[in-house]
Amino acid sequence: MAEISQTQRWISEAQRGDRLAVSKLLAVYHPMLRARVRARMDPGLQAKSEPEDILQQAYLEVFRHIEQFEDRGPDSFLNWVLTITDNKLVDAQRALHRLQRDVAREVRAQATAGAESHFNLLDRLYADSRTPSGVVRREEAAGALMACISRLSDSHRNVIKLRFLDGRPVGEVAEELGKSEAAVIALTKRALDALRKCMDRLGEFTRIS
Repeated sequence: MAEISQTQRWISEAQRGDRLAVSKLLAVYHPMLRARVRARMDPGLQAKSEPEDILQQAYLEVFRHIEQFEDRGPDSFLNWVLTITDNKLVDAQRALHRLQRDVAREVRAQATAGAESHFNLLDRLYADSRTPSGVVRREEAAGALMACISRLSDSHRNVIKLRFLDGRPVGEVAEELGKSEAAVIALTKRALDALRKCMDRLGEFTRIS
C-alpha cells in the first residue's frame, strides 16, 4: 500500500507540473514500457532501432506536454504515457515502411545504440561513486536516466545524444554543431553536470522496487 500511495502522490505532483515527480514515475514504469515496446516492434524496426529509441522520444513528449495530463486515478498517468508511447511506436514503424532503401546496412551501426549505450552513460556518470544501478533494478536506473535526458536543454540533450548515445567522436560532433572541439568539450562537461544533478535528485526515491 505504501508504494501505491507514494505513486499516487507523484501523480498528483506531476499534474501540478512537478517535473521531478514525472521523472520518478517514468523511471518506475520504464521496465513495463520497455517490455511493451519491444513486444510490439515489428522485425524490420527491431533491426534498425532499440526500444530506448522509441521511449526517449516518448519521454520528451511527456515533458513537453505534461500540462495536458489529467489525473483521473491511480492508472491515469501510466495510461497517458502508454498512449504517447504507442503513438511514437506507430510513427516509427510508419516512417520505416516509407523508406525505400535497404536497412540491413544500418544494423551493425545501431548495435551499440539503445540499452547498452544508456548503461554505459550511467557508468560514466557514476564512475567514482555509487551508481543508481546498484540501488535499483538496472532498467529503472536506465529509465531515470532517459527521463533526465528528456529534461535537459536542447543543446545539452543534443550533445549527450551525439557523444554518448550515438558514440560519435568530438571532431564529428564539433563539425555537425558548427563549434570548435574545445567548445564541444566544454558543452559536454556542462551537459554531464546537469544530467548528474538530475540523477542525484532522483536518488532518494530509488529505494522503492
